[in-house]
Amino acid sequence: MVIQNQGFRKDLNLLENPDDNLLINNLAGSGIADDLGIIQNNLRNTSSLPYDSLSNGFFSFPNNEFVYTNGDIVNVNINVSVGSTTLSTGVDYFVCNSNGETRFKLSETPASSGLSTITVTGVGTTSFSFIRKDAVHQQNLVNFIQPEIQDTEDFGYLEGSVNDTFDNVSANNQTARFFIGRKYKTNEDTTTDRDVKYEGTITVSDPAGLNEINAGLSSTKSPGVYIGDTRAFSSDNNPWTQVGTALSTMSNQVSVAELNFADDITIEGITASSATSVLATSFKYKIPVVINGETYYLLLSA
Repeated sequence: MVIQNQGFRKDLNLLENPDDNLLINNLAGSGIADDLGIIQNNLRNTSSLPYDSLSNGFFSFPNNEFVYTNGDIVNVNINVSVGSTTLSTGVDYFVCNSNGETRFKLSETPASSGLSTITVTGVGTTSFSFIRKDAVHQQNLVNFIQPEIQDTEDFGYLEGSVNDTFDNVSANNQTARFFIGRKYKTNEDTTTDRDVKYEGTITVSDPAGLNEINAGLSSTKSPGVYIGDTRAFSSDNNPWTQVGTALSTMSNQVSVAELNFADDITIEGITASSATSVLATSFKYKIPVVINGETYYLLLSA
């Protein structure tokens, strides 16, 4: 049997002990075999993430809470064609452009060497998995070393256990996603059932000019301000247009705050003039007008 610091014994004809753990412990000290076993298994640790879908050139995982992050080393479990590129088993790829939640891209080189991002346009085989190398290295452990704390009031470090910290990060991410979804944004639609209160001016832009033609008004992308299901304003202009000193509208149902007829009234297809102190029985026609929620009628005669 091997004796520590002496190697094999000649009187046993250099017979090797079949128990490798005992052999290593005899050579290097008790417990070293278990330590080496942990190190060996650590380097073999992996995690699997099945392919889901593609979205705008990203590997997308909309149903996952967290995905691989920048710098992670991954392989694929089978050879797979990705657009004009083939991902091969046994080749290390590096995660890049990850949002840490639902998507990422792959690079053939690490960030330290300059990313060589793989262009993804389509996947020929949809049944494959990414295999991430989850070995724990020295720098990973160094990151858990408590730093020198000078501000004991406003700075904290790893309050509670590591698992508690991960739980808090997960809860914070979920809260952030919830409020981001309710926040008004300029790059995507926001739907809310809350009452909207505002002070000042609301500006609705129409850079595509969809409101300039009637066909554009029916488009879902046509900007406008709606009251209920009724389009109140199509852009930053109201339905009234100033013509000289008068206001003109194409609407056949008119609602105004205050209306004062000082001069002649022009309605398309009808020539009308204002009159004073004329009995209602002198008119044969009427047009409804809503003023401050009340319906009034313009009395007309042929």
